[in-house]
Amino acid sequence: MDPIKDLLHLYADAVCRQDADQWIATWSESGTWDLGHGEPVSGKGPLKTFWISSMSRFDTVIHTYSNNISELDADSGTGFGRAYVTEWLKPAEGETLVLHGFYDDLYVFENDKWLFRERVLNRVYMGKADFSD
Repeated sequence: MDPIKDLLHLYADAVCRQDADQWIATWSESGTWDLGHGEPVSGKGPLKTFWISSMSRFDTVIHTYSNNISELDADSGTGFGRAYVTEWLKPAEGETLVLHGFYDDLYVFENDKWLFRERVLNRVYMGKADFSD
């Protein structure tokens, strides 16, 4: 059993199904999400509101992880990791896009489970799926 792999899978499943309740359940109470542009968003209420607004721009999002590494300290209830992500994005308007990048994550053990305390997205590429951008 790998609790971080399970956490990543729950997160990806929620994105693909656009399930806001499942998505927010992967975050700690004081979680922070930094997409690398604009201001980071913190706290479960603001995170959920921001995510719902962001997802409303897309008809379809397919969110997958190709690999991840993590290190957890059970004694302190903290950890860190990196997860490589690919997203295929079909906007409500405009051309389909692809995102390749990685998340640098901080984890916390809260309410008897591992959750995201912080996610920082590092984009490697975002544009047309044929890499012509």
